[in-house]
Amino acid sequence: CRSAHASAQWREAADNAFALLSDYIAELNGDDTLHRALVTVTAGPCFGEMSEEEQRVAMLLQHEFERDGIHLPAEERKKVREVIGHITALEGMFNQNITVGSRKFFDVDAHRVEAVIPRNVLVDHVPQSEESSRFGSAKITVSTENHIANSLLKYSADPVLRKEIYMEVNTACPQNLDVLDGLVAQRHKLATMLGFSSYAERFLQDKMAKNPENVSRFLTQMGEGCERQYKADMELLSLAKKQVEGADAGRIEAWDVPFYTGALKAKSNGEGGDANEIGGYFTVDSCLDGMKILVRDLFGIQMTEQDLTAEERWDGPDSQPIRKFQLSHEEEGSLGILYMDLHPREGKYAHAAHFTVRCGCQMRNSSEYQQPIVALVCNLSPAYANVGSTCLLSHSECETLYHELGHALHSLLSRTVFQHLSGTRAAMDFIETPSHLFESYVWDPTFLNFIGKHYSTGEHISEQAVSSLIASRNAFRALEVQTQIVYSRFDQEIFGPRAGQASTTDVFARLHKEHAVPYAPGTHWHSRFGHLVTYGSGYYGYLYSQVFAADIWTKCFSANPLSSTEGKKLWKGLLRHGGAKDPNTMLSTVLGREPSVDSFFQSIS
Repeated sequence: CRSAHASAQWREAADNAFALLSDYIAELNGDDTLHRALVTVTAGPCFGEMSEEEQRVAMLLQHEFERDGIHLPAEERKKVREVIGHITALEGMFNQNITVGSRKFFDVDAHRVEAVIPRNVLVDHVPQSEESSRFGSAKITVSTENHIANSLLKYSADPVLRKEIYMEVNTACPQNLDVLDGLVAQRHKLATMLGFSSYAERFLQDKMAKNPENVSRFLTQMGEGCERQYKADMELLSLAKKQVEGADAGRIEAWDVPFYTGALKAKSNGEGGDANEIGGYFTVDSCLDGMKILVRDLFGIQMTEQDLTAEERWDGPDSQPIRKFQLSHEEEGSLGILYMDLHPREGKYAHAAHFTVRCGCQMRNSSEYQQPIVALVCNLSPAYANVGSTCLLSHSECETLYHELGHALHSLLSRTVFQHLSGTRAAMDFIETPSHLFESYVWDPTFLNFIGKHYSTGEHISEQAVSSLIASRNAFRALEVQTQIVYSRFDQEIFGPRAGQASTTDVFARLHKEHAVPYAPGTHWHSRFGHLVTYGSGYYGYLYSQVFAADIWTKCFSANPLSSTEGKKLWKGLLRHGGAKDPNTMLSTVLGREPSVDSFFQSIS
């Protein structure tokens, strides 16, 4: 409700309820009676006789107590709870500003936009200003919404328009700069009150990486591994810009990157990466059909669409409807419910995410299992009038959808005793592994043949287009990795020991300069970086998990992507356990050896 309900009153009420619940949890985490009772178990003679899952949940709960200051005097614990309350409020404010405060409308020259998006399409989906609504107006109103801004940045050959769009998008949420300053200060205050040198040190204590020093070493390894290819990528972009805009075109700017990477991919791969070649072949329905094939062949699971009751809906009457699916297995029975809220609407969370509505767990004093309920919330392209009710997707939107499916399957196929360890409630630098793994399916030629069907003719996407699309995957991957390194370093630094010593915008700009990644002065992309709330000090986990996912795909699925043998191993060896097992053990079980970075670096070379 906080992120997706159509009613602003519901969203506000849900925010207030979440704040109350967070205060209550903070109060419980400061209850020394509960802590003493738990320690009698973890330090007692029976602890060694408990199952691995029981031991893990007990130690995780104990660490949560101690991480929130249970060792402090009562008065100090009260102050800790107050700081945690401030942090929760700031986190909610940051996300709320992204959801409702970063959608901007502005007028641009119509002829610049209409070369990419027809006027009638924009008018149907973006409220026009008084000036742009006048008959014969040379202006048209556009918005900072992802599906519009990203299309213009990727496909417009006009550098003036690209710059204008980029600057508007990346200055759309200035109010979050002060909120982020407050969040940085309060998180650092909390960490030092609890005896840590930084919030990052506190956060990483129970993660796979363990501490900021290991994260820094990992990011250095990633940077060194892609450095040569990154420099080559940037040289290619610079050459392309000079060829298009002239020898004095200047350096590659931040607003140039989407356009020139897309153009070079299209050129080098016989137009296979171009929207004209693959446009119309990917739809929401074809992607859903592909999901049904995927879970059936890998896991023997049936994915069946069901009708929603009025009480289940959180979308508005005029929006594209939420869809509901039940997953079931012949031997396991019903596995859980998956909701899909796939298209944008006013007031909705502006990115893509997996939300757990209800965790799975073993019911107390019963053989019954509480089945998980999850929701995928995305902002995919809506249906346009010229294609009826069909929702056409770009290939990148397919990738997003399957990424979120990986999270959903992690939750739905988990069968832990405790909901505290259910599904994605595992180490944060591990939980992106399934989502990155399932992204790989939209790059596999066999699977692309399932989901690549033209919306009007039913014709399958051509082998040439598939080959070209796949060849384009790793083009400029080093640039993407270098950018992720910058974001990860930024996340580590603002929540590190020197928190608050420089403005977040100055830190963001400096890191771009140090890593030679294009940056536009005056912008503040990080003011819309929602992962600073959900993944604060943990954003490196995206790259961390990509390494694991690349290794699993290469070792287990690249030769036979729909292997039921490997699918069963993935389910029973990893997905089923959620956070109930050590991630290193689960990875070794699936791989049959220790994880390696080789597959990842091979993929970007």
